[in-house]
Order: sequence, then structure tokens, then C-alpha cells
Amino acid sequence: MSDTSGIDKTTDVPQQVPLRRNKGFRMLWIGQLLSDTGTQISGIAYPLLILALTHSVVLAGVVGTVRAITLLCLQLPAGALSDRFDRRLTMIICDIVRASLLTLLGILIVLDLASWQVVLAVSLIEGAAGAIFDPSAAAALPGIVPDGQLEQAWAATEARSYGAALAGPALGGLLFGVGRAVPFLADAVSYAVSFATVSRIRGRFRPENAAGRKALWREVTDGLRLVWRVPILRAATIQTPLVNFAFSGVLFSIILAMQQHGTSTVVIGLVQAAIAAGGLLGAVVAPRLQGRVRLATLVAAITMAGALLFGAAALLIPSPLVAVPVALALLLGPAANGALVAAVLRSAPEEMRGRVISAVVMAATALAALAPLIAGLIVQHASGAWAVGAFAATTAAAAVLCLILPGFRHAESPAAATG
Repeated sequence: MSDTSGIDKTTDVPQQVPLRRNKGFRMLWIGQLLSDTGTQISGIAYPLLILALTHSVVLAGVVGTVRAITLLCLQLPAGALSDRFDRRLTMIICDIVRASLLTLLGILIVLDLASWQVVLAVSLIEGAAGAIFDPSAAAALPGIVPDGQLEQAWAATEARSYGAALAGPALGGLLFGVGRAVPFLADAVSYAVSFATVSRIRGRFRPENAAGRKALWREVTDGLRLVWRVPILRAATIQTPLVNFAFSGVLFSIILAMQQHGTSTVVIGLVQAAIAAGGLLGAVVAPRLQGRVRLATLVAAITMAGALLFGAAALLIPSPLVAVPVALALLLGPAANGALVAAVLRSAPEEMRGRVISAVVMAATALAALAPLIAGLIVQHASGAWAVGAFAATTAAAAVLCLILPGFRHAESPAAATG
């Protein structure tokens, strides 16, 4: 009987088999599909629960903001922690913590003992466990799939995320209507399944230099220094914040502009679903694009295409047809993201992958937190078209950076390098 685990048991080196036959990757993907969907479910249920308990929109907003700020602050130390311990064991512990907390919250809701303070505490601790889980999972990926399949594996990861984003919020609202505790218990089940699947992954996931560590803040600093010293990592931290800022801003601008025009919430929801479907489809077709062109060419071409498509979207607002060019822009994104993440993972020493991933992700997402504010200001004082146009210009600037930053010019996937 052939081994389909994807791991050579004599060397712990991932073997080249189709991802669907790689048991380790399959277990991680299935578990994370369910837990990502569960996170989306509870993500919509948390503010609904706060509103039901307090009837205060302000408190619902406070809980969401405090959680977001906390997770942002935890990203760098979480990456350092993921480099200290066995990454598979870290993921297992995080899943146990999250499943237990959400089960407890569900019980408290059923017993009418939950207060908004309890909900906030659960949200923060559960989110912190997720912040530690994510860099551990990303850093463990090269131990599950061979180097040449990293692009394909990350494209499959993006497909999972888009699928969860499509199904989770609607499912969360539906389950909350069934009962206030139901979404949180469903999320607890998703983490329990993730625990079961991650437990079945085989391989070596403890960093070789895990012993004799420095103080945590010194390890965080070492990770930041490495990111700035390596050209591709430095380029990613400079260019990707603009891309994520622009994409987040476009999506938020569309919502605001359509609301301002009196478009029904049902239509707005369908527009958002159509846009997300573009990203999901893009993740499916990404393997056909990856490895065929240099990373710089791929990222620059896709970013410039995004700028042009956002420009077209600005002309279509507030028509629901605005979903078409934005969905097309997302259709192209997963191929570039997969190539970039693979290049980042290859550039990081095995014992520092968690810190590198956390630093790059934090840089990539921090600026996007300002996108709703900027979008709101432009929509209010100008129009939705001007807002989307401004974010299109930001995307064009990101495309120019792809051409001038040496980190992109000199980074190539193995397939491209040998082709």
C-alpha cells in the first residue's frame, strides 16, 4: 500500500504528491475550513449578542474595536511564540482553548449568565489563541508540503478563506436567529474538529533552535531586523500594505456609496457575495498561473490590472454592476498572493518563520484598518466614485513599487527559476 501522508517517515521531508493525496495538508485544510467558517460565524454573532444584552450600538462597536486592536498588538509576540515551541502542539492547544471557551460561553448564554464583560473577555482570549495559531500554521506549511508546492498550497488556503467568508456571516446570522448560544457552540464544534484533524498531521514541527531562547522582545526584534535585511521581505512589507489598504477601501466605499444611494441591504449583500466569489474562483484557477512568470512580473501585472479594474468600478458606482470589475480584480489576486507568501516562507530560516510571517502580515494589514475611515471621509465630502478612484490610484502606486523594489525583481519561484 502506497503512503499518501506526504511525509517521508525516514527523513520527515515532505514528498511530492498531489495536494489532495497529501494527508497532512488535507487534514490541515479541512480543519481550517471549518474553523475559519466558525470564526466568521462567531464574528457576526459577537456584536449581535452585545446588542441583545445591552441594546447599545456603542458597546458593540467598542468590543469589536478592542478585539481588533488586541489582535494587532499580539501579532509580533505570537510569531515569536510560534518559533519557540512545537508548532503542531501549539495549534492543538490553541484549538482546545478556543473550543473550551466558546462552549463555556454558550452554556452561560443558555443559563442567562452572560454579561457583555464576559463576552468581551471570551472574545479577547479566543482571538488571542487564534493570533498564536495562525503563524504556527503558516510556519508549519513547509513541513507539510514540498517546496515546489508552496504556491499551490497557499492558493488552496486562500480558497478556503474565501469560502468561509462567503458562508460564515450568513450562517452566523441564521444560527443566531435559532438561538443566541447556537453560533458560539457551532464555532466550538469547528475548533474541536480542527483539533482532531491537526492531531493527525505527522512530521517534525519543532524549530531546531528552539532551545536557549532570548527574551521574547529580543526575538521579536530579531525577526523585524531579518525582515528589513532580506530584500524580498522588505519589499513585501513596503508594497503589500498599499494593496490591502486599497482593496479594503474599495469594498467599504462600495457599501457606503450604495447605502447613500438608497440601495437595499439585500442587493448590497449580493454585491459583496459576488465580489467574494471572484476571489474564490481566483484561488481555484491560481495554480494555472503560478510558476509561469517571474514574481515581479506577476505581482506588477496583477496590481496594475487591479488599478484599471478599480478605475472601471468607479465609473459604475452605485450600480450593482460594480461587482463585476472588483470581482475580476480579486480573481487575479490569489495567484500573486500564493507566489509572494511562498517567496516569504523560502526566505525565512526555519526557526524564524513564525516571526517573519507575523511581521509581514502585520505590516500588510495594519494600514487597511484606516481604509474605512478614509473611504467614509471621501464618500461624505466627494462621492463613492472619487473614493474608489483614489484607491485605484493607490493600487497603481503599489504596481510601480513592484517594478522598482529590488526584492521583487530578484525573487523567483523554483518553477520560474528552472523554466
